[in-house]
Amino acid sequence: MASTPLTPCWTHRGCRVRLVGHPLCDDAYEIHHNSGELIGCAPSLSAARELIDARIVLVRQRLVATA
Repeated sequence: MASTPLTPCWTHRGCRVRLVGHPLCDDAYEIHHNSGELIGCAPSLSAARELIDARIVLVRQRLVATA
């Protein structure tokens, strides 16, 4: 049986966006790459998508360099 997460989660470009606080807080959404690396926190889903789009290339380059 598959377990469901206790908090709402979304995915965008291989990253997991998870609600960790009140949606009006600056750090309401926590963003992790599927490798487990923390990308950062954002106050909204749209801000989370923008953060992912801005940092995903660097995260992927860093993962390739350490492999």
